Amino acid sequence: MIYLHKLLPLVASPLGLLIGLMLLALVLRRQWPVYCALFILLVCSFPLTARSIWVGLESEYQYQAPTTVPKADAVLVLSGMLGGFETEDGYVTEWGDPDRFFVGLQLVKMGKADRLIFTRGKMPWSESPPEGELLKQKALEMGIFPEQILLTSIVSNTAEESSAVKDLMAEHELNKIILVTSSFHLPRAKLLFDQGGVETYPYPTDFKAKSRDITWLHFIPSADAFRNTSSGIREYLGRIYYWLKYA
Repeated sequence: MIYLHKLLPLVASPLGLLIGLMLLALVLRRQWPVYCALFILLVCSFPLTARSIWVGLESEYQYQAPTTVPKADAVLVLSGMLGGFETEDGYVTEWGDPDRFFVGLQLVKMGKADRLIFTRGKMPWSESPPEGELLKQKALEMGIFPEQILLTSIVSNTAEESSAVKDLMAEHELNKIILVTSSFHLPRAKLLFDQGGVETYPYPTDFKAKSRDITWLHFIPSADAFRNTSSGIREYLGRIYYWLKYA
């Protein structure tokens, strides 16, 4: 199923549309699909387009001061911030967006919860260690006590995380958690945890659309903007899928 979830969004993504239109142009031997493809490529490559998408994705959950967060039984940090590669000396871990991790530690050290939960995120095709195990080691190095840290079973997406966290909370008699993840990911994550019967307090971090000002640079196409547009559309597709599923 995880393979299907990764492949299906490609069909409706800008890249999928471009490939489809170019194939259509070859089959029909017409130029209009090429013009449509060029138009989509141009629009999706504008930084203004990417910015607009990410502002929308992060509109529901804005920055919140940690001091305003109510106390809970545990702080949950979702996976999705580590990468890495194999070397002759073993697996080398690299950080992507570490904000979730450091915010989780901050909330625990502020006394917002006594427990810190990491999910053991791992894709079926990945040879890397489960992410939660790596995060646990780093948290221990930064002063969190071993008895404070809990790890879920192996998970590969947010839906599996919600189920695994529910089981872990039942095992340790936890009632409410502070759900820490990226602002754009929080609406989908909150929906899944709500559907799973997990009581959460959402706390956003890892903001992408930091600047709301528009300049002339937003009208210069770039590959980076195309990538951001594509990833933003993918997140919207994920939200639509789960909203329809639980409607």
